[in-house]
Amino acid sequence: MIMAAIQVRRGQSVERRGEEKTMNTIHAGMALLFTLLVAWPMATYATEHETPRAPEPFLKMSNPVPHTTDTLQEAKSLYENRCSKCHGSNGDGKGSATKDMDVKPRNYTAKSLMETIPDGQLFWIICYGSDPDITEMKGYKKKLSDEQMWSLVHYIRSFAR
Repeated sequence: MIMAAIQVRRGQSVERRGEEKTMNTIHAGMALLFTLLVAWPMATYATEHETPRAPEPFLKMSNPVPHTTDTLQEAKSLYENRCSKCHGSNGDGKGSATKDMDVKPRNYTAKSLMETIPDGQLFWIICYGSDPDITEMKGYKKKLSDEQMWSLVHYIRSFAR
């Protein structure tokens, strides 16, 4: 009889340990799920944003600067000096200045995205910048000529090819 009682207690003990492990696993899973649910929107907000739409006349513009090797070389120099800190040297939006940015710069290597953006939209953003409440992109209208900004449009497009 005593042996039977010990075996029952052992069985209960093993059963309880199994229940505790199950509950611990469930709690850990719930904690992980909660963390993902809270973190996911913040992570996606930090990389995705809607750029303000350029006025209609800009959207209809075509790049007037010829797409030549010289144009790309000049634009590369401009890009490295003015844009790469934020947009990255290879256009992926992961430049050295982005560490503390809530909203990351546009990834110019995303071909499917870049195909949807008209030249005039890119030119307008380079000229006037983006919404300061959303991004840190400032305009270059007072610092660069139209030709330089259009050249940058060619160079930016080269990242997605």
